[in-house]
Amino acid sequence: MGIESQSQVHQSIDPAAADAIFQTLSARWVLHILVALSKDDLRFTCLRREIPRISANVLTVRLRELEAACLVSRTTSPPPDSYQLYGLGPLAHGLRPALQHLEQWRIQLGVFGKTVSAKTPPRGSAQAA
Repeated sequence: MGIESQSQVHQSIDPAAADAIFQTLSARWVLHILVALSKDDLRFTCLRREIPRISANVLTVRLRELEAACLVSRTTSPPPDSYQLYGLGPLAHGLRPALQHLEQWRIQLGVFGKTVSAKTPPRGSAQAA
């Protein structure tokens, strides 16, 4: 992509729309949901198993919000099974590589047994000594 093409793309981005997407992405549990769906399309119950600490009500609300923002898609299988399957929506497909990197990072933190909390002082600070 040339310099002219890049500037045209940046000029065509609506700041309000970008802000709305970032607000949606920053809501609690949203990244958990999107990371889980970046691996595969899932039924509601499987999604709950992937994110055990989320309540069914909150998951339902977040899925509806994400579907309205075109970040999640929902399909219904034909009868007699008739179950709903959730996957990444059209706007989230571009996020798939970033979501997969987040998942790998999460796995690495678990493998190395590191826990990060707000109370952990930064390395090199006077409190860490």
